[in-house]
Amino acid sequence: MALSKEIMGSSVMERTSFTGSSEVLLNHFCNQKQNQLWVNPVRPVPNLQKRRLQLRKVVTGPVATVHENLVKAVPGAEKAVKFKARAVVTVRNKHKEDLKETIVKHLDAFTDKIGRNVVLELVSTQIDPKTKAPKKSNEAALKDWAEKSNVKAERVNYIAEFTVDSNFGVPGAIIVTNKHQKEFYLESITIEGFACGPVHFPCNSSVQSNKDHPGKRIFFSNQPYLPSETPAGLKALREEELKNLRGDGKGVRKLSDRIYDFDIYNDLGNPDRGIEFARPILGGENFPYPRRCRTGRLPMDTDMRAESRVEKPLPMYVPRDERFEESKQDTVSASRLKAVLHNLIPTLMASISANNHDFKGFSNIDSLYTEGVLLKLGLHDKLLIKKLPLPKSLTKFQETSQGGILKFITPKIISKDKFVWLRDDEFARQVLAGLNPVNIERLQVFPPVSKLDPEIHGSQESALKEEHIVGHLNGMTVQQALEANKLFILDYHDVYLPFLDRVNALDDRKAYATRTIFFLNPLGTLKPIAIELSLPQSKRVFTPPVDATTSWVWQLAKAHVCSNDAGVHQLVNHWLRTHACMEPFILAAHRQLSAMHPIFKLLHPHMRYTLEINAIARQILVSVDGVIESCFTPGRYCMEISSAAYKNFWRFDLEGLPADLIRRGMAVPDPTQPHWAEAPNRGLPICS
Repeated sequence: MALSKEIMGSSVMERTSFTGSSEVLLNHFCNQKQNQLWVNPVRPVPNLQKRRLQLRKVVTGPVATVHENLVKAVPGAEKAVKFKARAVVTVRNKHKEDLKETIVKHLDAFTDKIGRNVVLELVSTQIDPKTKAPKKSNEAALKDWAEKSNVKAERVNYIAEFTVDSNFGVPGAIIVTNKHQKEFYLESITIEGFACGPVHFPCNSSVQSNKDHPGKRIFFSNQPYLPSETPAGLKALREEELKNLRGDGKGVRKLSDRIYDFDIYNDLGNPDRGIEFARPILGGENFPYPRRCRTGRLPMDTDMRAESRVEKPLPMYVPRDERFEESKQDTVSASRLKAVLHNLIPTLMASISANNHDFKGFSNIDSLYTEGVLLKLGLHDKLLIKKLPLPKSLTKFQETSQGGILKFITPKIISKDKFVWLRDDEFARQVLAGLNPVNIERLQVFPPVSKLDPEIHGSQESALKEEHIVGHLNGMTVQQALEANKLFILDYHDVYLPFLDRVNALDDRKAYATRTIFFLNPLGTLKPIAIELSLPQSKRVFTPPVDATTSWVWQLAKAHVCSNDAGVHQLVNHWLRTHACMEPFILAAHRQLSAMHPIFKLLHPHMRYTLEINAIARQILVSVDGVIESCFTPGRYCMEISSAAYKNFWRFDLEGLPADLIRRGMAVPDPTQPHWAEAPNRGLPICS
């Protein structure tokens, strides 16, 4: 009752005829001890005392309050009585509607009055002993849909009333039929009137029109059940809903579908544009990769194995419930626009500059943070900006953000020290506190050894020697530093080396495979003491500088380390491990775990939106000529590097904590500790 008052308002509750009034004669309540239901009087009725002993057990399970006139219609209490229950249905409106949506909305409001409406049907957790099928209520249509069609509130509440027998049991599911032309977003349903209290159904789903999807939608209450504990009345519905979500693996998926199925990454390239736009299919023996959501699009004309692409602004299929909600979509669109501009603006600056050159030096980069591109180009006049052929959304964004969209946000550390990025201590700090803190390892063997096949990639030995680092160990030998857990390594050798010949053959690309050795100072900070840059045919070691010439060579070596680090962060740790590897788990969860499953309820908030984000990534980020290929050193080989990392380095049982820390030597197993691991050295920067 309290929940309904909060949703509906107390005045509405008080005016409702079946929620408690002077007409109520009997009150049903559950006898928890015996799991039986008895009928007891609440006020004196003539001859009731004499008849009390004749009352018999009516039903098992809770029922609602009963009206006086209904009781009079059933002499005695041997037969089930009728009572009314009410559904409070919360529908979420869109903030913005186009003309077509507005017209269809008004059409639905008109046809709702002639029977093309939204209908609900309650399903009990119990089986009807006569029909051997789940008990169902009468169908009830939502009231006041037409009257509330012009309400501009974000959430609108509707009412539906059911007439139910007292032996109905507890509602466990609701079947919803949408006879309108337009889908609507159903947020929740609350059932009032049962003695067990309000029953809540968290829906959070778009309910499609019957003309698009003839089947009915099934929603379960928020009561979790394991498969073995599912009430008899819900077992068939549970299987039916999972069958609907799995689909049959055939056909092209419509945007309104809710089907979760698997496919390989065969839509990253576009061979129809030319052979240079073809990309390997990820997900087979040659290029292992996690599965993605199946869309069923038709194949390419030039390659039947490749799926045809859907380019922006057209949407790519993901199950309807996985698409961004309106508020999320607005946030993502704004962030995407800003990100695209931050990649486009430096190119624009070079293209329309008088001398048509790239950045001359660091001062040009600084101006992106301090002055902004338009100011630098002399385009700060507002009238001139309005004359530029910019989209309306961009000019509006520019005005509301006071020019911020055309300026990069200055990092806090740069605002304090403009040249901090040149220092070794900041370079080392970023290894732990930067974007990619999950690749540093404790060095356990010196010199480090490659795990690549020597017959294909040459010697496994490193060019690093003891004489390169012994002078930076505070008087310790290399063996002493290893035993004291003072040496750490950032090793990108095996990730990059197999691809370097192809990457370096690309225009304007130059890469090395890097190894960086760090020493843990007594103050608890790391210091880089050696960097190895490797090519398939040669390896070279650089150490901290001793003069101006070696200083800039050392800076260039660190730049190559940062390039490797950024690539591995985005291609492996971010995209592969965080997004791509999670997609098949999300698909499997929806296909195998009912919405009633307690594990699904725990996982669902963390899985939401991931499929939509991954679909957008396949359109504009990881696809041919996408942002990743354009901005990262490996170019067209980015996704092949990601596939190789999945094949050689990804293991499900080592992805979580503390297994990942133990694998990297940042912690050691210790059964006496609460989480089975502790730092091998209290001075360790990550684990201390």
